[in-house]
Amino acid sequence: MGRLCLVAGAALALAACANDIPAPTEQVTLSDNIIRNAENAGAVQYSPVELNMAREKLEAARREMQDENNAEARRLAEQAEVDARLAELRSRTQTTKDAVAAVQASIDTLRRELNARPTS
Repeated sequence: MGRLCLVAGAALALAACANDIPAPTEQVTLSDNIIRNAENAGAVQYSPVELNMAREKLEAARREMQDENNAEARRLAEQAEVDARLAELRSRTQTTKDAVAAVQASIDTLRRELNARPTS
């Protein structure tokens, strides 16, 4: 009986601590800013799946905050941040690849023009 009371007391203490978790407002704001960065980097075009996942997780985090489920809200906001960072990196990678391809095409054009010139 004593052990049962001890276990029940510990469970109640843990539950009370779980409610003491502050709302993750800073994490939500950070994730929101990173989503905007990803959008500005072209994620709508180059990484829409990851961008949408980030948006959905951020909205879910906001709902969890409203319900005062702050631990779950933090977890979702952190996942939204990771998804948005991935979307941004994939977008920047693709933008860089596109730029490299454009420069390579220009180089190829210049080479053809130089090779086509008559020698004097």
